[in-house]
Amino acid sequence: MIIDWMAFLIVFGAALGSAVFVVALYSLGIRFLATPPPPVRRADGTFEPGGPSRDDEDDDVDDIGRPRWATFAANLCFGLSGLAVLIGIFLIVPVLHFW
Repeated sequence: MIIDWMAFLIVFGAALGSAVFVVALYSLGIRFLATPPPPVRRADGTFEPGGPSRDDEDDDVDDIGRPRWATFAANLCFGLSGLAVLIGIFLIVPVLHFW
């Protein structure tokens, strides 16, 4: 029996690359969820030490204080990493190849 080493290296590289891609997307999503609220500048030019004061007019942040773009980016990263996992499962399981 002869081993096709080039095919083995291609499969190894694809598996390593896709694993790095999925982990990086998921980690980036977690990082976006940890984005702090923007600091609020007082009238005298200094920043509030404990973060922004909460009021009902903060429409650019969600209820936790994170910017809405960070929440959207986190959900996008989680969705893309989940999609990559589903594509990998589709490629591995032959029963799913119905066409």
